[in-house]
Amino acid sequence: MNTIKIESDKPVVVIPIEEYEGMKDTIELLSSCPDFARELKEERAKMDRGEYVNYKDFKESHGL
Repeated sequence: MNTIKIESDKPVVVIPIEEYEGMKDTIELLSSCPDFARELKEERAKMDRGEYVNYKDFKESHGL
């Protein structure tokens, strides 16, 4: 067990490095493509309505 002592008047958050890296990637993606969040929300709504092609049908329709 590791002990970390931080002397600060400010709150501190400790998270696993993988989660931190994922958060950085998300921030980079959202900042480089401002419409991404809206587009993702629209695509999720389409999936919820059943408007998608499953992988098997996609492969068959593209001769894969």
